[in-house]
Formats: sequence, structure tokens, C-alpha cells
Amino acid sequence: MRARDRTPGEPDDGHGAEPEPAAGPGAERPESAGRAGGRAPGRAGGRRARRAAEWGQARYSGSWAENLWRRLDAVDFLSQAMVLAATLLLCAVPFLLVVSALAGRSAVAGLTQRLGLSPQAAADIGHLFASSATTSSAVTGLSWVFFVLGGLATAVSIQQLYQRVFQLPGQPWDRLRALVWLALVVGWIALGTVARRRFHANLPVLWWITTVVACVGFWWFTMWFLLAGRVAWRRLVPCAVATAAFWTGMLVVFHFTFSDMVVGNEDEYGPIGVVFSLMSFFIAIGVVIILGASTGMMWRDRGMSFRAALRRLSRPRGAR
Repeated sequence: MRARDRTPGEPDDGHGAEPEPAAGPGAERPESAGRAGGRAPGRAGGRRARRAAEWGQARYSGSWAENLWRRLDAVDFLSQAMVLAATLLLCAVPFLLVVSALAGRSAVAGLTQRLGLSPQAAADIGHLFASSATTSSAVTGLSWVFFVLGGLATAVSIQQLYQRVFQLPGQPWDRLRALVWLALVVGWIALGTVARRRFHANLPVLWWITTVVACVGFWWFTMWFLLAGRVAWRRLVPCAVATAAFWTGMLVVFHFTFSDMVVGNEDEYGPIGVVFSLMSFFIAIGVVIILGASTGMMWRDRGMSFRAALRRLSRPRGAR
């Protein structure tokens, strides 16, 4: 700052402006201090983020989550689920439509009951398929061959998927086993339909308990039979329980979301939108099959048990 200029003739009283203090080596400019203060919280946040990432990496390394993800990644589970979904759409759907038509039932009505579809969603799906009478009358001559081959292709796809998950090679009699399994599944579906009519409305609690137990038994037998007994029954128990749990969860989710999905896609894309919704459902089936088997294998290989898990949950929080 410059001293005040004196006018001519004005005496100098010696009270000029005080000189600015010199900036020494340790002096800090205000703008530099501001920048340093702004960088300090950013550096602290970066350190906290790095510590959190290191903690998460340490917890993840060698954990059950890493084990499970490596199994799923080795199987390429998402691609395999989409391949199975395409097989279900092209082979399983025509097969089930013909089976239901030959039994005098509607496949759409069965899907409506199991997923709790709204009337609008059921109507949208029903528009895709012909009536049961029309379907059954169309199955003649060569159609029977494609009917059987479609069901067999579905069974073989599930069989090969399990062989991939359990890292087992194929065998010469795999096709025959898949065909026998397919016949057993048809009988299982027929038995379940009859039992649902008799017990679902009168004894709903008993019906759901029986359904969950039967679901575990179904997947347990499916894995053991399609793999030709090369994996022990006891080793397959966690796989069957996990698959049944994921299957039940999938049905619950689609029970609340599938109707809106079908109606929304039909309004936006037309009839092809209903096919998109069915593909989403079939992809979920593939994910459940792979995830259930992989989770059970991880559970068994890490020496985990249901009893130990229950004991851990029952301990006080501080004692875990």
C-alpha cells in the first residue's frame, strides 16, 4: 500500500501508512491456505475409501462368496441359463402344450394357477396358443416324433447342464436316462395337478408344507438320476435344498410381478411382448438350477452344515 500523498505546503506529521509486513519463508498466503483446507477432506475421504476397499477385499478373499462366484463364473451361468431358456421355449413349451391337450387340460390354466396370473395376463397368454381340442387333433403321424424329440431335448439340456456344473463327462446311456426322467416328470405333473385340486383349497397349510418337501425330493432325485448316481445322495442334499429354496423364491417373485410384466409388455410390444415375458421366466429357471447346484456344492465343500449355521444364528451378537 502506498503512503498518502501530501499536498504542497502540508507539513509532514510523520504518520504515514504502516508498511506491509514482508512475506517470510514460513508465511502462508490466504489462497494457499484455502486450497490446502479444501484438499484435506478429499485426501481423508480417499484414504477412507481405500481402507474400505482393502477391508472388503480381505473379507471377500477366501470367503464363501468368492467360492460361489468362481463356480458360477466357471460354468458361465448367465449364458447357460439363456441357452436353457431358448430350449424351454422351443422344445418344452410345445411338449407341455401337447401333454396338457392330450390330458384334456389347458396349459395356460395350469400356468395361471401356479403363478397367480391376473385375468388380463391370462388372456394375453391364452391368445398365443390354440385350444386343447385343436392341439390334440393336430398331433398325428410325424408330429408324434417331434413331440417326443422336443421333450427329450429339454431333458438332455438339463442333464448336460448338471454335468457341466458337477464337472462330469457324458455317458453312452445319458439319452435313455433323460427319456425315463421325462416320463417320470410327466407323471409327477399329473399327480401334482390332481393333488392340488383336492388339497389346495381345503388344507392350504398342509399343501404348502408338502409342496416344499416334495420340491426338495424332486430336485434331489433329478440330480442323482440324470448324473447316473455318480454323485452320492448325501452330497446332493444341500444342492436339492438350495435349489428348492431358490425355486420357491422365484415363484413368489413372479407371483407378484409376472402379471404386470405380461400386460405391460403386451401393451408396449404386442403379442411378442408376452413371449419376452415368458423368456424372462425361463431364464430365471436356468439361473435357479445352476445357482442351486453351485450353492449346494460350495456349502458341502467348505464343510458347512445346517446345524452349525443354526448354532451361529442362536449365539449372542458379541459371542459370534
